[in-house]
Parts: sequence; C-alpha cells; structure tokens
Amino acid sequence: MTCLRRERLQSVRLPSVRTIGFLYAIAGAGAGAISLWFGQSQNFHVFTDAAWALVRGEDLYVLRSADYYKYSPTFALLFLPFASVPAWIGASLWSLTNFAVAFAGIGRVVQDDAERRLALVVAFVGILLCTDGDQSNLLVGGATLLALDAFERGHVSAGSSLIAGAGLIKIFPFGAIAFALFSSRRWRSIVGLAIATTFLAALPALACGPRTLLSEYAAWKALLTRDSGNHGWSVMSVLQDTLRWRWPSAYLQVGAALVQAAPLAFAGRSAADVSWRRTFACSLLCFFVLFNHRTEYASFVLSAMGIAIWWATTPASPTKTALAVLALLAPGPFFAWSDPSVTGFFSFVAAHRMFHPLRVLPLLFAWAWMMMGLWQRLGLLKGRTLEKPEMTDAHAR
Repeated sequence: MTCLRRERLQSVRLPSVRTIGFLYAIAGAGAGAISLWFGQSQNFHVFTDAAWALVRGEDLYVLRSADYYKYSPTFALLFLPFASVPAWIGASLWSLTNFAVAFAGIGRVVQDDAERRLALVVAFVGILLCTDGDQSNLLVGGATLLALDAFERGHVSAGSSLIAGAGLIKIFPFGAIAFALFSSRRWRSIVGLAIATTFLAALPALACGPRTLLSEYAAWKALLTRDSGNHGWSVMSVLQDTLRWRWPSAYLQVGAALVQAAPLAFAGRSAADVSWRRTFACSLLCFFVLFNHRTEYASFVLSAMGIAIWWATTPASPTKTALAVLALLAPGPFFAWSDPSVTGFFSFVAAHRMFHPLRVLPLLFAWAWMMMGLWQRLGLLKGRTLEKPEMTDAHAR
C-alpha cells in the first residue's frame, strides 16, 4: 500500500473497531427480530423444526415448514440451542451470532487498523442492504475468513475444523480447502479437514442413532439432486435464462472453478504474501455467490464481505470504487414488489426482490478484476502491481 493511501485512510474519521462491533451486534439482533416479526424468509422456523425432527428421529428432508430443510444433520444438531429458547430470543441470538462471526472474520484477516475499520464499515453497509436476518450466509462467510486467519497463524486444526463446520452448513465453503495449499503443512491440513468433517458429520448420531443418521444423509442427497436445477441469482441464470446459452450448469461451474483455482498452480512464492492470499479469499467469496446454483439476494452478504476487504486493502481508483459501489448496491432492496400482508414503514423487508441480470454483472466484473490482480502479482499479466507484498512468511504471525 502506498504511503499516500495510508495517509488518506488515517485521515478518514471512522468509528473505532469496538464501536463498529457494537453496531454489528445491534444490527444482528435487530435483523433477526425484524425477520421473525415480519415473516421475511421463514428460515428460523425451518431450522427449528429440523432440529427437533432430528431429536425425534424423523426425516429432516420432508416439507414441514414454509420450505424444505436443505442443510446437513450436523447443522440441525448445532441449531438446537437456538431452537430451545422462545423464538423471539432464538431468532435474535441466531442473527447476532451470524453478524458476530462475520465481524470477527473481517477483523482477523485485515491487520491494519485503518483498513480494518474501513472494511468493516463498507461490509456493514453491503450486508444491511441484502441480509434476511435469519440466513446462515454471514456465519459461513465469517467462518471462511477465520479459517484463512487460522492457517495464516499455523493453527491447522482450527482452520480445518472451521472449513468442515462451514461446509456442513452450506457445501460450497469446502472450496476454502485452497487455504490449506498456502500452508507448508498442506498435507496435514488436508488430513485434518478429512478428520474434522468425518467427526462433525457423525456427531448427530448421538441424537438419532447411526442407522437413522445414514438415512438422513441419503434423504439429503436426494433432495439436493432434485433441487439442482434452481439457478437462482447466479451467472448460470444470466447465461442460460437471459442469453439462452444451452451449456449445462455443471460445465459452467466447473469451468469457473478452474478459473478460480488456476492462480494456485502458479502462485509459488507469491502465495507466501498475505495480501495475495487475502485477495484470493475475497475472490473466493465472490465466486461462491456468482456460481452457486442456489444464489439469492441474501447470498450477496458473502460478496459484500469480499468486496469490502478487497476495496479497503488494495490501491484505490475511481473505476474500482464505482465498481465496488455497484456490486454492493445491486442486490439491495430495489426492484421489488410488496407483500400485501405487510404494511407500514418496514414493508420493504417483506418485499419479494426481482432478479435481473444487472444485479449480477457488477459483481462478475469485480471478481474478474480480483482475478486479474492475482495474475498480475504472479507476473503473468502485464500491468502495474495492484497490491504491495506485506509478508513473506506464511506463519510469521
């Protein structure tokens, strides 16, 4: 980072990290309460019903609430503390937990105080524009960032456990195993991830028994297979539904995954630079949103975190700033039709947001910018370096 940029950051009057953390906590508790009160997405009820169904040994993946439960038996077990208290308390605590983990993840991967405060504030704005209040996206996004920080500090077991836990909530965080490749203990990291995943996946057997648990996983696989055609707010929807490309979604996702992973094959010494690895993590969060067949507007809290960290920790330009603003605003509460059952000031909370390709394109361009920055740092693309190396030892902290 240039001295000029650092001076400009220090001249910006932003709240302290503690104050920003307090805002995250208030917003988290409030978002959960508002979502429950207005019945925004019903996820809290879906998770609660699944948690108690697991204890009773019932099939988790039948329709018993507003929507199907689509997560692992492990998540149902871990949700029991939130399901065991009155809904108005549980919903607020659940949302507070999500916001707190996101806050912790951003704070841990951004070391400079001025950059940290800027990233937290920008992410906060983006999160508020697209959060549902009872989703798990902030939790898995924060856990993904905390996993990167754990590997940075040489805490292989913690990093592997965080990826396994996040991956058993939503499958895509398993892509963060790429962080283990940055470590000199990569094989130990991969083995640790396998052990942590096996342990957490088997843990629900304590509540329902091994045989019932196996049937739960079979039912989960069947549900995900039936649900695979839902494109959501993804690049696949833009290409297949808008541009009428007939390529199968799996081809597009595999191709994008190869693009995302390709810099790792050439990283070499650059992967020992914390700024390079951090930018890779930002691009990975955006990738999770762009190419997930279940992407919805609430998924964009993940990209809000990635965009905020990327913008706050790399040299700025007017074009980059404009693109970051567009990527944060695009999935927000715009272009929506109201729910007639909800009126008053908060009616927009229950509005149904309309998908449009323009909601996805700014994030796609930002992701491409991040990937180009990674390649430029490797010296494989011409152009000025976008980031200055900050660390050469992966475990120096």
